[in-house]
Amino acid sequence: MVPFLTNWAGATWQMLVDSAFFFLLGLVLAGVVWLVLNETNARRLVGDKRHQSVFRAAIIGVPLPLCSCSVLPVASQLRGSGISRGGTVSFLIATPESSIDSILLTYSLTDPLLTVARPITAFLTAVVAGLTESSFEGRAEESPVPLAAADCDDCCCETSPKTKTSGLIGRLGEGLRHSFTTLIADLAPYLLMGYLLAGLVGALLGPDMTQLPAFLTSGWAAYIGATLVGVPLYVCATSSTPLAAVLLASGFPPGAILVFLMVGPATNIAALTVLKKILGFGSTVRYLVSIVLVSVVCGLLLDWLYDIAGVAPDYLLGAHASEAGWFHISCAVILSALIVWHTLKARFKAFA
Repeated sequence: MVPFLTNWAGATWQMLVDSAFFFLLGLVLAGVVWLVLNETNARRLVGDKRHQSVFRAAIIGVPLPLCSCSVLPVASQLRGSGISRGGTVSFLIATPESSIDSILLTYSLTDPLLTVARPITAFLTAVVAGLTESSFEGRAEESPVPLAAADCDDCCCETSPKTKTSGLIGRLGEGLRHSFTTLIADLAPYLLMGYLLAGLVGALLGPDMTQLPAFLTSGWAAYIGATLVGVPLYVCATSSTPLAAVLLASGFPPGAILVFLMVGPATNIAALTVLKKILGFGSTVRYLVSIVLVSVVCGLLLDWLYDIAGVAPDYLLGAHASEAGWFHISCAVILSALIVWHTLKARFKAFA
């Protein structure tokens, strides 16, 4: 038992060392994105033209650091301000599937091809789903109910900077405060779960990460498994990345990993229930089907690209951990402290 716990702790720590710097850098950039693409600016940039809003919402949503729950009130307000139904769906998909911090975390734990495929697939999924919804717009369907604050107790991310700070330095400081307080507080419990679960899977699979049966990690079984796990599970784009990296190392094809990275953050039972209030039942069904189908197609294309390029999927966990210097170790300590502090703070607040 003790050796297993030691292996679990070691695998988790190695992952933190390898990814902490890029994640902290992502937090800094997320603060800048939050300042530029806040709720007010997003409403103005998306516009109210039906098809144009779909593409604009996808472009804006890809780097925006909002998870699948916190994006709901923002999308509801965008919809209420006149954004088309297709544009709202596009924003609802692109935003939780990708963010600037999750992209950097993907790069730190996997390889450039999967890193690039992630935001591109998020954009394509959002556009296809948004255009599909636009084609149904105007037809008779149940009227969606505006989302009230009480409808989503877990909606946590602050949606726009409410500050009167002036000057570039003051604004940047406000963005950094948001990233290292509100944003990390929202992500901390899920990051803790993501890192611990990824470390657990790594410890169970052993050093070579090849102990899963072959039939589970190849062909359609891998895609079906990624979909069945991803749809009901609540994972944000960032916290799903460590687990996805471990599954990649265990033999899952990159395409199935991409499906999990797309489906997991954009869907979960709680979010789908709230989505029905915002968009209606028919739109919610089309939303879910579009995400799964486009993600699977993009996953198959990604596997094909790996094959024709002759590139083996890269899993970087532990590749540099033994050679990690004080800088990367310090980043891991800082990130660990932030995760533990904000997780405990949220737990104590819940029991208060």
